[in-house]
Amino acid sequence: TWSGRVDTVIVTNEQQIDIPAWVADFESFRRWLESEEFPEHGKVCFIHGKVWVDLSMEEFLSHNMLRTEIGRVLANLMKETKFGHFASEGMRYVHPETELSTEPDGMDISHAALRDGRVQLVGGKKGDQTQVVGSPDILIEVVSRSSEVKDSEWAMSAYFDAGIAEYWVIDGRDEDDLRFDIYKRSKKEFTATRKQGGWVRSAVLERAFRLVLAGGERPEFTLE
Repeated sequence: TWSGRVDTVIVTNEQQIDIPAWVADFESFRRWLESEEFPEHGKVCFIHGKVWVDLSMEEFLSHNMLRTEIGRVLANLMKETKFGHFASEGMRYVHPETELSTEPDGMDISHAALRDGRVQLVGGKKGDQTQVVGSPDILIEVVSRSSEVKDSEWAMSAYFDAGIAEYWVIDGRDEDDLRFDIYKRSKKEFTATRKQGGWVRSAVLERAFRLVLAGGERPEFTLE
C-alpha cells in the first residue's frame, strides 16, 4: 500500500515495487531517486504528477536491437558533424520547471545547448553528471507493449512542455507497419513531419532518415 499525494501510480505489469510513503510530489521523487531505496532495475518516471513504473523485460528485436541501431547511427552522426552528443537509454532526463523526470531511449544534446545553458549535466549522491537537466534538442522513445500510452500521449505532452525541439517515436513491433515519426514543435503541440517515400526529415539534424527491416532467418533493422 502507498499513501503518497501523487495523483496516480501506474505499474505496467504485476511485479511489485515499493514506493516510500514520503514520496508525495516531484521534489520528494527526486530525493527518492538519489536514495538507496530507488529501484536498480526497470524504468520509474514522474510525468504530469504521476509515477510511471515499467519493470517489463525488453523484447530482443523490436526494442533492444532497434534502439541499438538508432543509437549507432546517431552516435556516429554526432561525431561526424560535431553537432553534439548522443545519450543512450539509462540516462536520467529532468526538467524541473515542468516537474518531469524520465529515462528516454535516447537524447541528442547539441554543443550549443550545453554552451548556452539550455542543458546542464548534473550530479548527485550517486555520481557526477548522472542527470541531463533542461531542454535537449531531440528526445527519442522506442515503443514497447508496456509503454505505448506513455510514449504516444504522456511523454509527448510532457516533452513539448519541457521545450524539446523534436520528439522521435519509433515502433518496430509490426514488421509490415514500421513506425518512424519525427514530431516538430508548433504553437501548442507537437505535429508529425510529413514523410516522402518513407523518408522523414529532421530539421534539427538537417538530415532525412528512413527505417527499414530486412527479413529472413536473421531479421535486422537499418536506419538509413
